[in-house]
Amino acid sequence: MGRGGAVSRHQRENYLNDAKFFAQQIGATSWMGADTARHYEFYPFANLGHYALSSLVDAAFQDTLANFYRESLEKMQRRAGKNPYRIAVPFIWCSNNLVVNFITHGLLYEKTTGDQRYHEMILSHRDWLLGRNPWGISAFVGIPTEGGNTPQFPHSVIADKTKRPIVGGLNDGPVYGSIFKSLIGIRLHRADPYAEFQSGFVVYHDDRGDYSTNEPTMDGTADAVFFMAWWARDEIGQ
Repeated sequence: MGRGGAVSRHQRENYLNDAKFFAQQIGATSWMGADTARHYEFYPFANLGHYALSSLVDAAFQDTLANFYRESLEKMQRRAGKNPYRIAVPFIWCSNNLVVNFITHGLLYEKTTGDQRYHEMILSHRDWLLGRNPWGISAFVGIPTEGGNTPQFPHSVIADKTKRPIVGGLNDGPVYGSIFKSLIGIRLHRADPYAEFQSGFVVYHDDRGDYSTNEPTMDGTADAVFFMAWWARDEIGQ
């Protein structure tokens, strides 16, 4: 350290070299493209380090970082092509966390490269959260505020006991039917209004008894704020 705790030029160079080394070590490691993953295996689900480093390195290394992002996007593109909703996340617990983190991944890739080839897929994941899904329901409690089909019975003690809606809370999201059947202590508290849209492949329940698909998730909600703010800029002309 220099005077007043300032970092010397030599130290900055060392930190930057370390960052580049670690970036190459992690590369494109991700849940993206996989059919499944262990619970929180790849947490945090989006690698923001490559984006943060990109503005600090030369053009050649910027390309290296962009290629790491692109490799994951290509894997998602292949999976999305097999899904009628063009959704490419594995339906493990907290699948909606993966959706919002994938959106973040894609938007940051676009910002650093200007490459729009994956934009349609990014939008399909956004729209999945906003109701373009087999159940026709938003993943956000109370969003949209008028005329929308949103979760009414989130798995939340606070919401249940106080009768106050957790507006804006993003639920965990659908899971594979095999995961749902394996979980302990789940008991639906009402008749399932989406029963005809359930399948052995993937399920979602708007029910306070389903902690696997309908529990608001703090980190997913926080990440969703990012993409909402991102597209809100277009609405306000910024």
